[in-house]
Order: sequence, then structure tokens, then C-alpha cells
Amino acid sequence: MATIPARLFKLYARKVIRKDPTDAKDLVRHLRRRLDHSPLPVFLPRGVRRDAYNVGALKGEWLRVKQPKQAVLYLHGGGYVAGVTRTYRTLCGRLAKALQADVYLPSYRLAPEHPFPAAVEDALASYKLLLTRFSPQDITLMGDSAGGGLALGTLLAIRDAGMEAPRCAVAFSPYADMTQEQPSRKGNEARDDFFTANTFLKGRALYCTSDEHRSHPHASPVFGDYTGLPPLLLSVDENECLRDDAYVVAEKARGAGVPVEIISREGMMHVWPIFYPLIAEARQDVAKTIAFIRQIPAR
Repeated sequence: MATIPARLFKLYARKVIRKDPTDAKDLVRHLRRRLDHSPLPVFLPRGVRRDAYNVGALKGEWLRVKQPKQAVLYLHGGGYVAGVTRTYRTLCGRLAKALQADVYLPSYRLAPEHPFPAAVEDALASYKLLLTRFSPQDITLMGDSAGGGLALGTLLAIRDAGMEAPRCAVAFSPYADMTQEQPSRKGNEARDDFFTANTFLKGRALYCTSDEHRSHPHASPVFGDYTGLPPLLLSVDENECLRDDAYVVAEKARGAGVPVEIISREGMMHVWPIFYPLIAEARQDVAKTIAFIRQIPAR
């Protein structure tokens, strides 16, 4: 059973974030109002500083340590239409401190103003930015929800561009199928505290404007070829609408010989690790994530 703080967050999500949108504009308004103004407090550990970054087309922020040994590229969630980097400072500050890493959080372009492949282009440009200071072996690619799907799509795009892959990739509750084919979309709808199946149906049309885009592996990583890619860590709650996305990605990656670990919870909620350190389950699974990144051997 989930701890009391986790149950309170689940109740908050069901009352405030979950909404069955009437149309696409309603969905964008709602997600930007709720996700871009998160009430979560921000804590940066001692020794981690924040620097804004705005150079050319790239915008975002760095969480830096004095002597970084590695880097993390973290892609925020928000259904490709919402989300801000501020929400992730506490989690990413913990990653920076524990890993002695510089963490870059890009403010990638959002739909409907900038549909696919804009987000992938910005994530790929962000990876190239990190390569100016770190070797691929010292970079971890991470994200949650849409950012988790974007992390996986970017991982495929890196390989498809002929670039060297990062150390590993981590995706919390990845939104990895824009075709809406996964059974858990409807099967888990009543149990999901964050979303309805209609949320994804309305939202996908904003990000992917054609069937060709929806089935493209960079938008829907469930259709990707993971041959030659680095280890993956996926997290998923068994009761969320996106459950099947994670398991299909895991199956495809394992079939290509990629090591995959899955953190599965029963009765938690979508992207629970981002609520670090406010709930015990998030603290436990962020610790597992840090251990996963640390144990990846050099290539």
C-alpha cells in the first residue's frame, strides 16, 4: 500500500490535474495552468548552483557542481504541450549532488505552436551541447512522461544521426506511443489518477499532425529499433494509462540485446519519482536510479 504522503499526492492529482478535456484547446489551457505553476517546493542541495542558459535557439538551465564527473540531460514532461524546468530542480539537484554531475534541463519547444519534430530537434541540439564538455560515456539521457518518450526518441535519433550514444537512458512513465494502440490507455483509465484516455487522444493531434508522424519511432519509441543502444531504466505504475508503453519499449529493447531494468509499482501514480523527496517511494526509486547510472560499465 502507498504511504500516506503518496496517497495525498494521488488525491491531489485526481482532483486538480486529471481532467477529461472537451477539445485540444481546453487540454492545452488546463495542462499549462496546472503543470507550469506547480506548488511543489524547490530545494537545491548545498554545492549545487543554478545557471540560466540562453544561447541562440537553445534555452534552459544548468544545475552545476564544482567538479563534474559526468552530465545528465533531463527532459521535462507535460504532454509535449506544457511543463517547465522549475518543477524538476529538486529532483535534478539531487541527481547532480549524488552523481557529481552537471544537469542540463532544456526548455524545448512545445506544441501546438511547434509540433513534431521540434522537440526532438531541440533535445538533439541539447545533447550536442553536452558533447562540447563531456564524452558520450559520461552523459545520461533522462526524462519523464512525454519527456520520457522524448528521451527514448532522442536516443534513437542520436543513433540514426550516426552519433555515439550516451552512457544510458532513464525514462519515468514514458509516453512512448502516439498511435493510441496500447490496451492500458483504456484498460487503466479508471485507475489512473492523472489522465484519461481522452487526454492522450486529444493531445497527440497537437504534437503529431499526421499518421506518419504518430508512427515515427522518434515520436513513438515503441516502434523503434534499439540495436546497439545503451542500457535502459524504465519506471511505471501498473495502474497508469501509460503502463503498456514502458513494457513494449522494454520488450523491443531486450529483443535487440539491450539491458533493461524496470522499476514497477502497484497503486502509486504517474511519474512518482519526480516527487522526490516528499514521498518515501520517490526517495527509494531515485536511489535505485542513481545506483543504476553508477553501475553502468565503461564501453
